[in-house]
Amino acid sequence: MHLKKFTPIIYILVLLVHCFLLWVEQSEIARITKILLMPLLLLYLSEVLAPTKIKSVLPKKLIALAFLASWGGDIFLLYDGNLFFIAGMLCFIVAHFCYIILFIKIQPLKISNAFLPILGGIVVLIIGAIIINHLAPKLGDLYAPVVVYMIVIATMFSSAMMISSNTNTKRYGVNYFVPGAALFVLSDSVLSLNIFAYKNVFLGVIVMFTYGFAQFLLAKGFKNYLMNN
Repeated sequence: MHLKKFTPIIYILVLLVHCFLLWVEQSEIARITKILLMPLLLLYLSEVLAPTKIKSVLPKKLIALAFLASWGGDIFLLYDGNLFFIAGMLCFIVAHFCYIILFIKIQPLKISNAFLPILGGIVVLIIGAIIINHLAPKLGDLYAPVVVYMIVIATMFSSAMMISSNTNTKRYGVNYFVPGAALFVLSDSVLSLNIFAYKNVFLGVIVMFTYGFAQFLLAKGFKNYLMNN
């Protein structure tokens, strides 16, 4: 059977191995498994991202850019220092902007269905504000970039929730995009606490486990949507 059919299994296995390596503090080997994750998802998506004569319902280049930017973020965050942290954050901001545009393409904002998505975004902002307030003394020059990132990811979560507000797109939102976005929010929240406050091995495992499955759910959602529309 074609290798691509096994890509989801390979991805999950690599993710689990990566989390185990973090747990046993084999950080050098874990660098290798980390940089394999996004290329595996791009391989998984390659079937639906390939150019065709039929116009796609979603801009495929944006999907590819989202995961390529995430890959760049993964690589930058392998290194210590504020410059690498900001570079990684910028990469993920690009990824989130791509996701926001894609989610709006799937389900444009409708005032009649906007209450829960807006409420979800506000909840994420409140959680983010609490975390930032807790970390404020340690953020220094990174305070403003972290605030901007929080606003972007809250918008991403809110736009994902819009997909579940429409009957025609609800299954994609409920099964893939909303849980994927929620796991992304959780991962980034724990990441910020771990980088600036606790520096705990277990928290590092939680960050990558939630991040890995967040990206997997988003990739699966885009693939299923493109294959059925």
